[in-house]
Amino acid sequence: MTMNYEITRSNRKTIALKVTPDGKFEVAAPNEATNEDIENIVNKKKFWLYKTTNKIKEKASKSLRKEFISGELFWYLGKRYRLDVSCDCEHRGLKFLHSKFVLNSEDRNKAEQLFKEFYKQKAKEKLEAQVIKYSKQMGVKYQELKFLDMKKRWGSCTNEGNIILNSHLIKAPMYVIDYVIVHELAHLIEYNHSTRFWNIVRTQISAYEEHKKWLDSLDIEV
Repeated sequence: MTMNYEITRSNRKTIALKVTPDGKFEVAAPNEATNEDIENIVNKKKFWLYKTTNKIKEKASKSLRKEFISGELFWYLGKRYRLDVSCDCEHRGLKFLHSKFVLNSEDRNKAEQLFKEFYKQKAKEKLEAQVIKYSKQMGVKYQELKFLDMKKRWGSCTNEGNIILNSHLIKAPMYVIDYVIVHELAHLIEYNHSTRFWNIVRTQISAYEEHKKWLDSLDIEV
């Protein structure tokens, strides 16, 4: 595996490796460091560098805004489904039909909002029963359940005992959704992330750590 990088030399004392936000690899080195010294450090850190640059590139590709054209893929309940934009729709707006999203071409200019509305509606339809189920299993009571379009959090539990779930959570598989629900309900017993808190989560969702990893790979944006 070949790593391309730029070297910047200065009066510093050690060799430092850096991956920039756009996925480029840079080396900051002392003036007296030889190319061999630098190469040895790079080779030792090659796996970390490869992993880090790939992660940054993946995040960058996810952050590209959707164009809402036929063939684009959108998450729903743990799978990605194709979008068809059609002028022959019998319906207006956006529908999920026959394992694909179908958008009336006349509504393409408001497609982003239509997707957000779809996710919020389906989250309300499918997740409330899960919240009720797990609250009974865990012996806790919440005040109110809300679904919001959040940018950085999958869920939260307020001081007042309200449970808030990100409507984009409906993109995940149901077993991952269950983990987020249990996580927030567990805060009604233990508000911080103590050992006791994670033990409460584990009694309901034994593989919760794997579910956390799945969420880390999913973008919240439409």
